[in-house]
Amino acid sequence: MDFKRIELIFLTAFAALDIFLVISFFQNNSDVHSTSQGASHNATILKEMRDDSISFSKPSNKKGQGYYISTQTSGNKRLKEKMESLTAQSPKMVNGEIISTFNTPLTLNTKSPEKTLNQIVNDSNQIVNGKHYQYDAKTSTGSQIIYTQMVSGQRIFSRSGQIRFKINSGGQVVGYTQGYLTDANPLREKQDTISQERAIIWLYQYNEVPNESVIKWARLGYTRLLSIQKGSVYVPTWYIAVHGKSSATLQYYRINAFTGVIMKYNTQVQSSSSSSSSSSTAESSSEDDSSLLNQAVSSSKRAVESSTQASVQATTRRAYSSSSTSSSSTNAVSTSSSESTSSQVSSSSSASSEVH
Repeated sequence: MDFKRIELIFLTAFAALDIFLVISFFQNNSDVHSTSQGASHNATILKEMRDDSISFSKPSNKKGQGYYISTQTSGNKRLKEKMESLTAQSPKMVNGEIISTFNTPLTLNTKSPEKTLNQIVNDSNQIVNGKHYQYDAKTSTGSQIIYTQMVSGQRIFSRSGQIRFKINSGGQVVGYTQGYLTDANPLREKQDTISQERAIIWLYQYNEVPNESVIKWARLGYTRLLSIQKGSVYVPTWYIAVHGKSSATLQYYRINAFTGVIMKYNTQVQSSSSSSSSSSTAESSSEDDSSLLNQAVSSSKRAVESSTQASVQATTRRAYSSSSTSSSSTNAVSTSSSESTSSQVSSSSSASSEVH
């Protein structure tokens, strides 16, 4: 009797194991199929972009990782204290930023400006916390040289974490503005970010990349998502530079690397006061971080809904415009058809500026 019971237990265990293996097999097949389908879909859109004469280097399809980062405005007091000990310049603090003019303009190495400025930035008597910044050649111009603060191994793409050196017509550095993120700490564990490829595709689907343009680069860093009186939240961001055919300058776009939403400055919540000199306990600081994170997540959800609607509208307009253009070329020389197509292209351009 005991032998039969043991035999029954073994049969039940083997049956359960077989069911588990069958389910795992189908799940793995489903994941592979889904991944393959996603890669095929992305390849189709990238081809569509090239068909629209949009030039770009092959983007990476690897996901990255990042944090929600919090900062506290209470650190501005410490920043101001350090600022008062700076030499050979006239610094002042305005809205949490240091604005300074050098007593004697600095002669700049125009071909390699960092050779001149690295010495200044790394000198604690001339720049506050300068060792936390790195030269950014891609966003620097002939009129200003930019150094970006590094947080969690990534650059800050908001002026609140940058040093902007001003260059005069004679190629000399006359002064700078400096934003510095104090008490920058992760709010939660690392999360996966979208890939560079996905960010570029989303920007195209938001109708922000005009035909015959060049995507110069797409870089991962941090941008301010939310700002209130006690602090700010920064989020991983794909920072993308686009050179349009009819534009003499680069156009910069930001894609939230967690949600894929295009980020606009006017969606940020501005603080009613830019600084706070009161100190806080660890408990209240934790509560502030939690409050900031909740607001950041809520802000992201609203932005996702808004951008999803905008993306659908832009994609619909593009598809409609494309089909109308095709129909127009088939019917050849028709004046009314030409006017209709022109009107639709104008409407698409208007939609693009609304999204941005």
